[in-house]
Amino acid sequence: MIVRYPERIKRFLLVGFSAFLVNTALTILLVEILEFVSSLQKNIANFIAMEISIFYNFISRMWTWKDAPKKTHQNLVIQFFAFNFAALAGVLIRIVSFALLESWRVYYFLNMTIGIGATAMFDFFLYDKLIFGRVAHEKKEI
Repeated sequence: MIVRYPERIKRFLLVGFSAFLVNTALTILLVEILEFVSSLQKNIANFIAMEISIFYNFISRMWTWKDAPKKTHQNLVIQFFAFNFAALAGVLIRIVSFALLESWRVYYFLNMTIGIGATAMFDFFLYDKLIFGRVAHEKKEI
């Protein structure tokens, strides 16, 4: 079954929203409960939450791109590292923007939300075209 482009975007956004909840819960846990309170500690909390969310996203993306070419176990590991590397661009954008917005004293939760929103569409196209190799005939459905 081929997943149509609008359906893929809906799935991406649904998975992305659930990853946002994971990221948010982890960030709040680290900042509010475990008291990562300095700017550096908040950025570390942000990084930890992002990396766990990236792993969660990769597992969940199997549903979003379920019609992508299947990978063997070894190729799946390579795909995970490619996915993680692709997400690195978003991580770097978020870390830099987080530090900048933190210096402007933007509340960390709003700061995190802005960073996530800023990278979501970039990530979708990067994953869709480079990581999961959407089949060529789907391009007609855009």
